[in-house]
Amino acid sequence: MVVSRSTLVIALSAALMACQAKDSKVHESGATQQESPEAGSSATAAAAPEKPAWTLRPTAQIQAEGNHLKGEGSVYLTQHAFNPLEWYPWGEEALERAIQEDKPIFLSIGYASCHWCHVMEHEVFEKEDVAAYMNEHFVNIKVDREERPDLDAIYMTAVQRLTGGGGWPMTVLLTPSLKPFFGGTYFPKRRFMAIAKDAVDRFKNQRNDVESEGDRLHAQISEIPDARPGGRIGEAALQRIISRAKGAFDAKWGGLQGRRKFPTPARWRYLVHAYRKWGDEGLAQGVRRTLDRMADGGIFDQVGGGFYRYTVEPTWLIPHFEKMLYDNGQLASLYIEAAAAFAEPRYLSVAREVLDFMLKEMHEPAGGFYASYDADSGGEEGTFYVWTPKELRAIAGESDGEVLALLLGVTEAGNFEHKTSVVTRRISMGEVGKKTGRTAKAVEAIWAKYRPILYDVRAKRIWPGLDKKLVTAWNGLAIGAMAKGFAATGDVRYRDAAQKTADLIWERHRRPDGGLYRASNEGKAEHLAILDDYGFLAVGLLDLFEATGELRHLDRVKTLLEEADQRFAREEGAWFLTETVDATLIARTFDPYDSVRPSGNSSLLEANLRYSAITGSTQRHKLVETTLGAYASMVSRGGLGTAGWATVALMLGGPFYDVVFAGDPHAEDLKSLKAEYVALSPSWGVRTTVRASGPSPEQLKAMPPLMAKTARDGAARAYVCVRGTCKKPTGDPRELRAQVLDGWTR
Repeated sequence: MVVSRSTLVIALSAALMACQAKDSKVHESGATQQESPEAGSSATAAAAPEKPAWTLRPTAQIQAEGNHLKGEGSVYLTQHAFNPLEWYPWGEEALERAIQEDKPIFLSIGYASCHWCHVMEHEVFEKEDVAAYMNEHFVNIKVDREERPDLDAIYMTAVQRLTGGGGWPMTVLLTPSLKPFFGGTYFPKRRFMAIAKDAVDRFKNQRNDVESEGDRLHAQISEIPDARPGGRIGEAALQRIISRAKGAFDAKWGGLQGRRKFPTPARWRYLVHAYRKWGDEGLAQGVRRTLDRMADGGIFDQVGGGFYRYTVEPTWLIPHFEKMLYDNGQLASLYIEAAAAFAEPRYLSVAREVLDFMLKEMHEPAGGFYASYDADSGGEEGTFYVWTPKELRAIAGESDGEVLALLLGVTEAGNFEHKTSVVTRRISMGEVGKKTGRTAKAVEAIWAKYRPILYDVRAKRIWPGLDKKLVTAWNGLAIGAMAKGFAATGDVRYRDAAQKTADLIWERHRRPDGGLYRASNEGKAEHLAILDDYGFLAVGLLDLFEATGELRHLDRVKTLLEEADQRFAREEGAWFLTETVDATLIARTFDPYDSVRPSGNSSLLEANLRYSAITGSTQRHKLVETTLGAYASMVSRGGLGTAGWATVALMLGGPFYDVVFAGDPHAEDLKSLKAEYVALSPSWGVRTTVRASGPSPEQLKAMPPLMAKTARDGAARAYVCVRGTCKKPTGDPRELRAQVLDGWTR
């Protein structure tokens, strides 16, 4: 919902003036320290249009009839539609009420698959005494962070400044002018009520202090890193990021040292690229250890495929059981590239399991990928996924059940709650065979036989909740993963899913003015997209263009890049997170940092670089150079927090190749050349294919560098070029490999 400016801007302006008059008169990380595992009324009333007084309804009536979240499209919001709290969605009615009644706002931000959001709902928001107090003294607003990441980014910054951490559910108290004066995450009932009562007292009796705190936090939220034009991200800066990362590696379990482990694929993607550039074996060991321990640990669903969001301990064993589309899309792509970088087929197998999970359990038949699976099943976390030895024996019998229990790390004592076990694969087939008197092949056969049976038995349990909203950015990640999966395996299911999703998102999520919507629920698209939506979708469409050669995907990338520049560009370089059309945002956020997902900025830089190589656009290439230069000092200081920027800087330093294949698409010589390129899967290159006679008129118009690229003497040729300067055309796959590896090592 885009709130109209007319009434609201007047009201908010009046509120701010009232605050100023009064003054003149007198933690994504996704896990927080609280988690056990994870303006003046009279001035405003005069300025705002008259409205009838809002009614304070009894809590029983709210529970029976529903609150203002009833009818919302968001699954997360409708989960709270019959709480006794008088919840509102973020919008004109709630914000005007806060101003006219001069009440503080209780803002609660979360998402559908968030375990601790459910816990706080049950412990706090469902309680009638809590609701009665909050309804009388606050205007209560509930926000789905996945649909409104703009609001989430603003108020998470406030929480992080106040507490040093952050997470969800996010709990923020605002003045009627929308400035935060208190923030935190999960609170149990007693603590929550103490905070609420203290806030009411402060709001009534220490208003100047409250407003001053809001002003202070507002100023901090509005801070933006300085751009310093003319800089350069050189090899030394990129190597420093690697050195710092190696110093933080967990030498036993992989990942980075810490009490919890998040996959953060953007960081490992940069480290894979750095290994491929410089061949650092110590770096390779740390990356491989991480990929191995994630793949054989409890963070990976060994029965059904797909990765959970993170683990609550450092060994990748016990997860929070949410399954997020953005994690799985990124991790599939990461394992596909790692398979090529380390010549390790097992990584490609992991990627295929992730892609197959996405197709089977997260894919809308008409196209598009769903957002997430809940951590909870039937009100308890993880029960859908865990096993006991008794359950395995009931399925496979005593003998084979023993093998399965040993293979999957399922014990009588268990490793999770109620003596159940999260499944792992940390013992080899051979070791299991030695302990049970079988050969490794026999153990492998038992696993192949019973894995689908375990899946079917598990499918009869109460399923975790599925949030079926389609998020533009996350579908961009899924499109890219499916396109890479098709390129690496030839499995047309991945190509078809990527094509259908790209077409559906383009048709459903484009606004009449040419911009994008953030998300859709049951076919209805809404909310303004943020920068990430443009950047992630552009990168995914480039992956799909490279995999299929279909020009419509490249045309769409051109449109996205132009729209992003028009809507988000900063004069100093790079792009804001949000557009400027929503009057209810108290700050325009600039978010350059890469975390559990790459930033919209680094993704858009990557899209511009790749698009410039394919099309020969000097404008796009120059934009990448100047933007990276302007934020060179930020990247140098940011470490893995700017891994996406470092990846683009590494590509730009290159050499970054534009590889063109020319030949008969059905001939073996062209197939051999392309197979060699796919086996290498260089992140430092883009590829295009033309007919033996050269590019079509449509191709040449879109991609002028294709001029004169043809087969030679009836044989396929590959052209390896850097910004118009090409190496000698070759028809030899080995020579092609050598040319593409020039300047790189793996």
